[in-house]
Amino acid sequence: MKNIKTSPEFMNLSEDEIVKALDEFEDQFATEEDVNPDVESDNPIVNEVARLINEYTTRFDELVEKTGENEDLPEEIFTYEPEIIIERVAYEIFMDAVHDSMQEADDE
Repeated sequence: MKNIKTSPEFMNLSEDEIVKALDEFEDQFATEEDVNPDVESDNPIVNEVARLINEYTTRFDELVEKTGENEDLPEEIFTYEPEIIIERVAYEIFMDAVHDSMQEADDE
């Protein structure tokens, strides 16, 4: 996870700027369930967050494949804290999805 980095032009964005861009993107959908992650935004901030989430997802999938689905995942996944704000926002979104997925698997 440590080797996933944002592009230089996004390094100094504030969390408010990032959240505002994400909120504006989500506002185009009627409900939260209608949000389509495959819809490309005109906002480069939203696209960068999506790119980072895809990178985290790819890396996570690689780790799961490497360790095996029934093995414990490396602690790094759960303790990693990106220093750059946009990376942190993207990682939090990614981890929320991981936690939701793990809860769904436990409920089955």
